[in-house]
Amino acid sequence: MEAPVVDAPRRPRAAAGEIAILCAVPPERRALGAVLRPGVTLQSSGMGAEAAERAAALLVARPLRAIVAAGFCGALDRSLSVGDLVAAESVVEERTGRAFPADPGLLAAAPGRRGTLVSAERLARTPADRARLEGLAVDLESAAVAAAAAAAGVPFLALRAVTDEVEHVLPDFDRLTDAAGRLTPGAGLLYFLVHPGELRSLLRLGRGARTAGAALGRGVDELLGELG
Repeated sequence: MEAPVVDAPRRPRAAAGEIAILCAVPPERRALGAVLRPGVTLQSSGMGAEAAERAAALLVARPLRAIVAAGFCGALDRSLSVGDLVAAESVVEERTGRAFPADPGLLAAAPGRRGTLVSAERLARTPADRARLEGLAVDLESAAVAAAAAAAGVPFLALRAVTDEVEHVLPDFDRLTDAAGRLTPGAGLLYFLVHPGELRSLLRLGRGARTAGAALGRGVDELLGELG
């Protein structure tokens, strides 16, 4: 990966409005439901950068105090384990090399490991996929949210929980899910009949998502508590 080009955000707006939390898929939204409180809104975009870009553009058009990209991620560093939190100092878009720094105040209030979160062009399913990326962790959506926030001058942070470690292999979700990231039973049954060995990967990921979801909920709750 080439050296990232840092996109400096516009001058932040005065602190007003809600804190928006944007996640992608239903398991992330379920994990975050309990953190809602006055002054906080939770939205889900669906999976992938394009879906996140559309949802973030609608959110930042409103008066916001901040926007947080919250959800799951994969480990790029072997020191990360399932359930670990990552508070990204910077989000790098793999496709363009653009880098988006976290808002310092939001980052200071967040729990979790600091480092670079890479928003990949496609799901990093295998150790080989992850080896080509440089950073602490990987996701799909955070750079799109960061770009919308930077363009609008809204403070931004990505806070994510690890569901899969460096050596794990993920099922082929392009064949298993719809655009919102929901499992489609018919496609899933056919896929696992053809690829029975990957059922173990799905079950392991389910356990990882439950662990990560609990950690994510605690982490976002702590962040919101610090922000007041």
